[in-house]
Amino acid sequence: MFRVNQTLTVAAAFAGIVLMATGSSRSETVLYNGVAVKVEHPMLEQGDLWVTAGDLQRINGLTLKPPGVLCLGDVCINLGQKGESALLRKKDGQEWVNVSGLAQRLKQPFAVDRASGTWSFGSIPETRTPFLKSAVAPNFELPDRKGKIIRLSDYRGKKVVLMTWASWCGCRFDVKNWEPIYQRLKDRGFEIISVAEDSGGEAAAGPTFDSAHVNFVTIIDPDHTISTLYNFVNVPSAAWIDEDGHVVRLNEGTYAKKHSLGAIKFGSDEYAPAVEDWVKNGPKSKYVWSPAETAKRVQPRTSDEARAQALFHLGVYFSNQKDLKKAKQYFAEAESLDPNNWNIHRQDWALTDKKAQNRNWMTKVTKSKKPYYAPLDLPK
Repeated sequence: MFRVNQTLTVAAAFAGIVLMATGSSRSETVLYNGVAVKVEHPMLEQGDLWVTAGDLQRINGLTLKPPGVLCLGDVCINLGQKGESALLRKKDGQEWVNVSGLAQRLKQPFAVDRASGTWSFGSIPETRTPFLKSAVAPNFELPDRKGKIIRLSDYRGKKVVLMTWASWCGCRFDVKNWEPIYQRLKDRGFEIISVAEDSGGEAAAGPTFDSAHVNFVTIIDPDHTISTLYNFVNVPSAAWIDEDGHVVRLNEGTYAKKHSLGAIKFGSDEYAPAVEDWVKNGPKSKYVWSPAETAKRVQPRTSDEARAQALFHLGVYFSNQKDLKKAKQYFAEAESLDPNNWNIHRQDWALTDKKAQNRNWMTKVTKSKKPYYAPLDLPK
């Protein structure tokens, strides 16, 4: 669920930063990366959201440099171009940036529930260029179950399997099966980061981790940050990340073994041996994708798919607020834009229609013309 921060007067939404400005008599809430920031007296003008440059820099390090250049790390945007006064202006002796207008210019997805004053921003496309062009694994900062911040960048020099699962998926029975694999390989510079993509939070996903008694890194990700970063649409999914921080394989249906639940059979005995082969043989492993194969498999999201994520976050937020009517509204909008995203559908059902979630899943699987999991396509 979204963490609430009510102590900030400004938030930021740029390349994953959420921004708000002061000046209005009503409060607004901005969602980003699992955090809900309530802001008193934001500045709204003609439906747009504005923020002061000073607060932007103080809160998230985004710097407005003269003459009107906005920079974060290596990403810089010129706001002073002719005809773009609608994005930058001086008011009351301060520089102000039109955050929602900037998002539109940059094709950054966002969605807003104006009745409640709740904004949801996604990432700026330019920030995803290293992943899409060069298969650089997107970095993240998420707390593990003990509150320690886990950064992917801290694992440079190791091979990492970043894998997802959820309490509403049979893959929860597979979490424990990765522990003996991890124990065999951990001394070879190998790490597993297991992420529960579960908006139900600790209450929903924690018991599975507890009963599995695993020693690898465990994270509960209510906002589905990892799936968003890596374009995962189902669980379990995984990315293989080499010592230099590059993705060398992404697969779905990444089970450690075959499973049977009554008449339902799922999983595979082929995937775990492929992981072991990669850990032992590195780039010489036959399971590592070539650069050409990686480029073919790592594709950008469409504008509809990107906006679906912003709408999904609104659905999660209103579900946590116990406003199931609005939650269902935004989940439905997200599902219409990204109908093949099982993570959105199944998380929706788990939160708003729990008793019927299995029936809903079976109905959609039966009607779908696409396989539930993308084929592993492992070379023989």
